[in-house]
Amino acid sequence: MADLRLESDRDVSIVGHLEEFSARVALVLIVIVGFTAALSLRTDALLMWWLGELSPCEDCMVVFEPGAWIGLRWTMAIVCATVLSIPLVVHQSVTFASPGLLPMERKRLRNGMVATSTLGVCIALWFGWSGAPWLYEHAMTTVDATGLVLALDSVTLVELTLAIMWILALLGATAGAGLGAGLLGRLDRERVTAWRWRVSLPVVLLIVTSTWTTTHDLRWPLAIASAVVLELPLLPWRTTPPRGLPTVLDGEGARRRLLVVDCACEGAFGTPTHPPEASLGHHVARGLCVRYQERTSLLERIQDGRASDVLIVGCSTEPLPLKFKEAIHSTGASLRGLDLRSIEHRRPSIEPATMTAQRDLALAALVDPWSESAARQRTKACLEGLDRDIVCGPRPATLHPDQLWLQRDPR
Repeated sequence: MADLRLESDRDVSIVGHLEEFSARVALVLIVIVGFTAALSLRTDALLMWWLGELSPCEDCMVVFEPGAWIGLRWTMAIVCATVLSIPLVVHQSVTFASPGLLPMERKRLRNGMVATSTLGVCIALWFGWSGAPWLYEHAMTTVDATGLVLALDSVTLVELTLAIMWILALLGATAGAGLGAGLLGRLDRERVTAWRWRVSLPVVLLIVTSTWTTTHDLRWPLAIASAVVLELPLLPWRTTPPRGLPTVLDGEGARRRLLVVDCACEGAFGTPTHPPEASLGHHVARGLCVRYQERTSLLERIQDGRASDVLIVGCSTEPLPLKFKEAIHSTGASLRGLDLRSIEHRRPSIEPATMTAQRDLALAALVDPWSESAARQRTKACLEGLDRDIVCGPRPATLHPDQLWLQRDPR
């Protein structure tokens, strides 16, 4: 499917996007530097308290390199500053991406980033607070059983703990994002494969490269374990068929997805009494010509359903805004109008039942996507269930409430 172009899109050069991106990144970095400077005054107290929680034994913590301790102090300050800046990072990311997103996509991005970042931070804090002390204490029990005297490098212990916290935060956020995407219906067997290449693989590579000097011999077992953890949330959707509109075969055997849009034209046309046949997608609108939110909602339906053909029942598509029509074509879908409003206005009044029958008859008689012979068979089948007079030929000047118009006689 082609890249979606929204009505609200503005032509901005690559330089303009880079300048905006640079400004937002600069703001985040300035805030992190400010937090780091403020927190550096309390880093020693925080480190000593945390070492007391992590230490599995008394009088076994040592510092072999004073320079490494100084570097660790600044590392702790930067880590804490980065965590405090996460809300700003989320806000700047959503704001930067919003102009190119549909409303539901924007909402999913915002809620997803808030939820996954919160989940990742909570998991990391839990390990640093409870998981790591428990792990080191049990490891110390194993060492004591050998009769060895243990001396732990404080810097190495804290760096290893921070590395594992970083890994758990990434895994928690990414696994949570995958599970959330699946529960919201955004994953299927095709998208699961794309998720592995575009999300899971980069995260595993990030874990390996960012902890290369800290995890040492654990780096490859951690990489394998990370890949397994990221795969688990995707398992329920490995065999799920792609989500989309019902598929029909056209006259040449190609797969088509048709979306029928019943637009009431702000009361000038009305609303049918029931949806069209099950092989066609269906969408209802009150007035696409004048309601921007409804046009945006239709674009979301077209994109999510992977529609190949959009059929506007009421009008001929001429009244629709040009940018909206361009947006539909940018999804790869064709746009047609049945112009049934002009037919209904030839009657004394618009009756929902008659209007619905006229719509169903017009859809049955479509030559595209079906062949002429298939359209005739569909039209005959539709007429069998209708107890009304049929007027065939050019559009008549007037129609009675119990009459239906058909351009071609199917017999």
